[in-house]
Amino acid sequence: MAAPTNPFVSMASRPTEQTRGLCPALAMYLSCVNCPFVAACPYKTRLGDFGMEAAAQENEARDRARRLIAVLTDEGAADAQRQQAADEVAAWLETDAGLLPHIRGQLAIALGDYGDVRAFEPLVATLGDLRLSEQQSVLREDAALTLGDLNDARACEPLIQWLTDWRPGVRFACAVALGRLGLPEAIPALKSLREVRIGDDFGQLNEQVQEMCLHALALLGEADVREPLEQLLTAERRVALSRAEIVFALGELGDAASVPALEALYASNIGEGLRHYTAIALGRLGRDMREVLRPLLAADDEDLAFHAARALAALGDEVAVEPLVLRGLTCRRGYIRRLAVLALRPFLGQPAVQAALEAYAEQEPVQSLRQRVMQITEPTCTEVPQVSG
Repeated sequence: MAAPTNPFVSMASRPTEQTRGLCPALAMYLSCVNCPFVAACPYKTRLGDFGMEAAAQENEARDRARRLIAVLTDEGAADAQRQQAADEVAAWLETDAGLLPHIRGQLAIALGDYGDVRAFEPLVATLGDLRLSEQQSVLREDAALTLGDLNDARACEPLIQWLTDWRPGVRFACAVALGRLGLPEAIPALKSLREVRIGDDFGQLNEQVQEMCLHALALLGEADVREPLEQLLTAERRVALSRAEIVFALGELGDAASVPALEALYASNIGEGLRHYTAIALGRLGRDMREVLRPLLAADDEDLAFHAARALAALGDEVAVEPLVLRGLTCRRGYIRRLAVLALRPFLGQPAVQAALEAYAEQEPVQSLRQRVMQITEPTCTEVPQVSG
């Protein structure tokens, strides 16, 4: 049998018209930066060493991306500076078709986390980009989660499409995102996934995805998941969901049949964090937990404070209006804004709430919306910390 040929042929045997596009290493490493042979690359042309030149260009792109992402994610940066970075990222994503997949994914995720709708198409592209390596596949997961936070109904179709991806992390993230979107058309796909085992995962990875499907279905109001969730709540073994996440899901499901189980948990010897989320769930189900929930509005954990406000709103407590307007409606996460709008519905008779919702409906930039709702609510509200993002 003939000896295998070395793809990295010597300079002497390489035709002079050969170009970088014929380099066999690209099929294995996808870019010159990832290639361990770039320093001794034999694929040179009359323009010089393509490998080293490409590596320099890719390093320059990586440094530029890091700088822009640092500005976008800096909560302390000036709004104008962050918006300028967002505009630059959006323009770069739109015009540079040759941008490396992992750099494109990082930029899209940062832009989406900033709350910019221009991130939608790059995020969808990253979610479905099979060129990303095993180590880079977390970008596909983060892209799915960011699509869920954007609260764009267009995301439902690609998220369902990749809900059966062979990577369990991608399936898990798609299930989380579909739950956050709140669209009932995702229910059949999530229910089907609970019955499917994909790949040789030794069981546990598939179980993690199936547990997260229960959580997502609860957020979508699927009544059939109440009993499985209550069983998980008291189970000795869980592979994905914490008890706080299960409690939260039961509260979102809205089935009063869960009240006895939640009251028994609240009365037991549990940690402070779980107790807080149990109180929130009970409040969402109509139990008067106002004395416990009101102090949580000042909690350092902004998600905890926001969901406490939602529970108080479900109980008709007007103290919830201020944080829901000033934290919820002006949050960069579309998922939080959607929940805030739903929670404020009982208070539509208040002129300040009506005006704030009208301002929100006009889809102003987040910073100008924050200033506007502060002016609207100034006679009745004092300033509160804003949800990060």
